[in-house]
Amino acid sequence: MGKLVLIIDDSEEMIILMRKFLEARGLSVESALDGASGVRKALESAPDLILLDFNMPGENGVEIYSRLRGVPATAVIPVVFVSATVTGLLQRMVVENPRVRFLKKPCKREELAVCVEEMLALPRLQPPPSPPPPKKGEFSEYE
Repeated sequence: MGKLVLIIDDSEEMIILMRKFLEARGLSVESALDGASGVRKALESAPDLILLDFNMPGENGVEIYSRLRGVPATAVIPVVFVSATVTGLLQRMVVENPRVRFLKKPCKREELAVCVEEMLALPRLQPPPSPPPPKKGEFSEYE
C-alpha cells in the first residue's frame, strides 16, 4: 500500500466510508474513534496525513490538533478537518496554515480526492530536532 492516512472520527460509519474510498486509491489507512487514541496512533505510526473530525465527544478537533502540534514528531503532519460545523476558528486556521484544510461534511468524493492528493503532495517536513539535555551543573527547567 501507499502513503498512510490516519482518520480520527467518532463515527464508525464515516471511518468505514473514508477507509474504503482511500484504500481504493492505494492508500494505507489507520483510524481512531477518539482524540486520545488518535494522538497515540499518530505518534506510533507517523502518518502522511490526518483526517480529523471537529465535533467529537471529549476533546474537539481543535484541541486534538493543538495536542498534535505540541509534539515535534506530529507537528509537521498535514491535517484536513472534516466536519459539518464551520467555525471562525477553523476558517482562520485554514487561512493561516497551508498544511491545514477544511472539508464540509458531507463532502463529495471528488473534493476529498483532490484535497487528499494535494495534501499528500506537500513536501514531507522533518520534525525540529530535540534540544540536547542539559549538561551536569547547567540550569534546567526541571531542576
